[in-house]
Amino acid sequence: MAENLAAKTSKYILKELIFDIIYFPVWWYTKGLKKAALFFVNEVLEWMNRLSLKILFMNLLKPMYGDYTRSGRIISFFLRIIVFFYKLVLMVIWLAILLALLLLWVVLPIFIVYMIILNLSGQRGLF
Repeated sequence: MAENLAAKTSKYILKELIFDIIYFPVWWYTKGLKKAALFFVNEVLEWMNRLSLKILFMNLLKPMYGDYTRSGRIISFFLRIIVFFYKLVLMVIWLAILLALLLLWVVLPIFIVYMIILNLSGQRGLF
């Protein structure tokens, strides 16, 4: 009875392990990639909201602090241009980081399998 239970348990664990190993790449490039892409889109939208680029751009020509004099309008315009480009640079940097992470998500399993095969075949590395 105990041997039967141990054999059934081992058989079940091996089936699950083999299924998980086979299913992992399918999940990684379907549901996992979809989740990663949704995270990417949500993160970009959140940063655009956090940096309030749209509001800053819409109010670009409006004077700051209600100063409607010519010098107040000129100072406000150039100050908002500087702030807008600073925030735009931050957004571009964050976008590049997110794109690199998304690319890493796609390439990493392929690279790992390649390195395992390369290592098992006894060849030297990439370089």
